[in-house]
Amino acid sequence: CLNGCADRRRLERKRRSPPPPPPSDFSAPPPPPPPSGGSTGSSGESASTNAIIALVLGIAAYVCLGIFAAIPAWIVGKKEIKAIEEGRSPQAGLTMAKIGMWLGIVNVILSVLFLLVYLLIIVASLLSN
Repeated sequence: CLNGCADRRRLERKRRSPPPPPPSDFSAPPPPPPPSGGSTGSSGESASTNAIIALVLGIAAYVCLGIFAAIPAWIVGKKEIKAIEEGRSPQAGLTMAKIGMWLGIVNVILSVLFLLVYLLIIVASLLSN
């Protein structure tokens, strides 16, 4: 038990001794920044209802309503962008209005292209008979 006991004693002393003090140049980390509140506007304003409607219609155009939601999304989004530029609506809704408008525009374009391809297929099948 000569070597084994000596090893055990050393381990017991290490367990009992307090941890070494931190280095003298140790400083605590800086405190975290204060929460921002999650608002999109700089003055705490929220997006207007029309901006939200444009975004919801733009998304609905892809999910379930197609061109029946895409055209209103385009129109409402464009009107809301104009109202924001004129100062009649809060600036916080600008991004939502732009996204809704562009979702509507792209959906209208895709719907028209799909309709043209569909019509070409019908005409080609009628001419082949």
